[in-house]
Amino acid sequence: MNFLRFLFSKKFLKHLLIAAGITVVLIWITLQSLAWYTKHNDYIIVPDFRSLNYQEVLGNPDFTNYQFSVIDSVFDADKPKGSILTQDPFPGAKVKKNRMVYMTITSVVPEKTTMPDLRDLTLRQAQTMLESAGLKLGKLQYIRSFDEDAVQNQFFEGKTITAGSSINKGSVITLTVGMGAKASEVKIDSVREDSLL
Repeated sequence: MNFLRFLFSKKFLKHLLIAAGITVVLIWITLQSLAWYTKHNDYIIVPDFRSLNYQEVLGNPDFTNYQFSVIDSVFDADKPKGSILTQDPFPGAKVKKNRMVYMTITSVVPEKTTMPDLRDLTLRQAQTMLESAGLKLGKLQYIRSFDEDAVQNQFFEGKTITAGSSINKGSVITLTVGMGAKASEVKIDSVREDSLL
């Protein structure tokens, strides 16, 4: 009975309220400190770095709130060297200052590939092999030859290129193609150049 009487006494209730008040104040101070320490609601918007030059981004004073890391480089002959292809976080993301932005850029040095042997292949087969090797088909030179639509020779920058040669990906290869029976029907001097349709 004495214990129950003590629980409902003014003295106990007074101390209980004081303890509860101190606990609430301590929790509030802790939460405020955490918010200040973690900079809660203090964020910046990630811009779109794609298509920009990586070195220019590094030297741009507008982007000093970010850190940058290149995680991969990919050769793409159709895009400027050193341009940014992908980024993480994505454009528009809300991040804290000094957030690391991971990027994939186009490599400055093109990758190498091996020149395939296209001679005696059909034009369609040769084009498929060029694409598989990362090369591009340039002009076609039609010449007198009994085997129609077959590749007679392969050239790079005006010179014959042998199979197995190391060459930059994205290089343009010119092919000479036989005219077959068409040669007797079409009047040509020695060589006629056409672009592949």
